[in-house]
Amino acid sequence: MGKRIVFEFIRSFVMVAFCALLTVPSSAQSHSQSDNLLQVGDTVVKRILPKPVSDSAYVATDYTEIHFRLNNPKLDISYMDNGLSLLHLDRVIDSLGRENIAAIEIISQSSPEGTLERNQWLTKNRSEVMLYYMYRVFPDLKDKISLNTVTESWENLAQYVAQDPNLEEATIDKILNIIDSQEISIASKKSKLKNSLGKNPKTGDVYAYLSKYYFPVIRNSGIYILHTVEPVNVLDMDIGIPLVEETSPNLDDTIRKQPESQTLLEPETFRKRPLLAVKTNLPYYGFAMKDLGWAPIYNVEAELYPTEHGRWTLLAEYEFPWHTVPSKHQYFQILNLQIEGRRYFKKNSNHTGHYLSAYIGSNLFDICFDRQAGHGYQGEGFGGGLGYGYVKPLGKNPDTRWKLEFLVKGGVYITFYDPYDAGSPFAGKYYYSWFDEPRLFIRRNMIFRWLGPTGAGISLSYDLIQKKVRNK
Repeated sequence: MGKRIVFEFIRSFVMVAFCALLTVPSSAQSHSQSDNLLQVGDTVVKRILPKPVSDSAYVATDYTEIHFRLNNPKLDISYMDNGLSLLHLDRVIDSLGRENIAAIEIISQSSPEGTLERNQWLTKNRSEVMLYYMYRVFPDLKDKISLNTVTESWENLAQYVAQDPNLEEATIDKILNIIDSQEISIASKKSKLKNSLGKNPKTGDVYAYLSKYYFPVIRNSGIYILHTVEPVNVLDMDIGIPLVEETSPNLDDTIRKQPESQTLLEPETFRKRPLLAVKTNLPYYGFAMKDLGWAPIYNVEAELYPTEHGRWTLLAEYEFPWHTVPSKHQYFQILNLQIEGRRYFKKNSNHTGHYLSAYIGSNLFDICFDRQAGHGYQGEGFGGGLGYGYVKPLGKNPDTRWKLEFLVKGGVYITFYDPYDAGSPFAGKYYYSWFDEPRLFIRRNMIFRWLGPTGAGISLSYDLIQKKVRNK
């Protein structure tokens, strides 16, 4: 009987203690950074997110955090706990009620890697990505949303390092001294962190440890919700997953990833895909002759991309040099139009790399470079053939609009023309070179055929028109 009483007492004590742990109320300061730390052990990283205040009718703050991949401002719901966080955010807003939300602030930050300029760009774009997501999912809260940025979150890193049991005390002091130093530049801080921390028994290379386990967590956009509510406990909703505490069985994951098959609240995002490029053949602008002077072959070409990742494109090219110096019998006048179809070797190449083409075209011309006799040629022609080229993007940005193209063409060209002369003395008019009876003259009675190279160049290309496309 005594053993049974002892057993019941122990069981009751354990249940009471367990329930007490589950019902501890969160503080109105739960949104502070100090409550949002990693607890790092030898094999498990536990991350506790601030809880919404559930027992207050006054102003309170709920916090949700979205993480980003290294050097990337795009929202990826399969990365870390983003899918769970977005679901939590949606449930919280629905539970609180739109009318009770006073403000929403998005604060983005980056890890202290790379240049300050790049990190400023990343935090700005991460904020804008989250702003777009909030506008789309919660359009009725548009006027209540604001943006802020921290850029490089040194303070957040210091908080994590200060409570890490895997780091030796001397190493923690060294890291904090570097972070807190006011005498060295940010670039110097990064260099010292990278090159002077050495190794710890538990972590190995300290900087690699920080990069692997802390930097991914502080690379985020935090969403704070300021609201007034009647007592509500959003955590009572059973959605099949924990909303407040996320754990991972190993340090490599930091926070459990959402399986790809359970995509949650996938944001409707958009991208811009090239639709039309304009280009010009650069060597053509170097044409010059002694008596004519500099006479660039003005040219413009448009390339239409019917599909985003297909191999086929359609082009139209127009050349229009129109240079005259009558006093020296110099005429360089050409109107040339070509239509071309291309097939790129690789699919999904964004219309870069090697390609083959086929073209047809026609032109009219008036060419004379004979200063003495004014002997020139006037006529029309047409032709077609094949081409080969290579297109290379300019710069390291994968979304660059600028490209450089190398090309050669070959085929057949046929022209019908008439030669003409200035006459002697030159009276301001030119005469066909015809010495038989005038009544027998037939215009364009001469023909010239050519089989061989028909063009070459180095073209500078720019994607002028882009189309807004919904991401699937």
